[in-house]
Amino acid sequence: MLRITPRILAVACIASGLITAACASYAPTPSSDLAGTNWAVQSIDGQPTSVRSPSVQFAAEDRISGAGGCNSFSGVYEAANGAISVRALGRTEMACDGGVMRQEDAFFAVLDGAARYARQQDRLVITADDGRALVLAPL
Repeated sequence: MLRITPRILAVACIASGLITAACASYAPTPSSDLAGTNWAVQSIDGQPTSVRSPSVQFAAEDRISGAGGCNSFSGVYEAANGAISVRALGRTEMACDGGVMRQEDAFFAVLDGAARYARQQDRLVITADDGRALVLAPL
C-alpha cells in the first residue's frame, strides 16, 4: 500500500500546477498573413475558372486544404515574406468530366510548384517556380 506523505503530496501538486500552466499558456499563433484565410480561385495561368472553381483554406497551424474542382485536398504550407511552399499534398481520386479534370490538373500543378505569393488589394496571387499563377479572391 502506498503511503502519501507530505513530500509526495507537495511534489504532485507542483507537477500538476506546472502541467496546467503549460497547457493554459499554449495557444497556436498564425504563422503567416495567410493563416485563417479562405479563397476561391478566379483564374489559373490567366484562364478564368469554370463553374467548379477550386478553393483554398489556409489554417493557422500551417495546414492547407480545399477543393480542386473535383477532388478535395490537404497538406502543409509555409509562407513568409512573399515565399510559399506547399508540401505533403494529398487528395482524393475521384474522376470528373474532361474540362474539370484539366482545370484541376492545372490548379494542382501551380499549387505543387508554388514559390511566391502576393496580396494585391483583395486578391491573392500564388506563382509557381515556372511562372504559372493562380489568382484568388476571398470567400
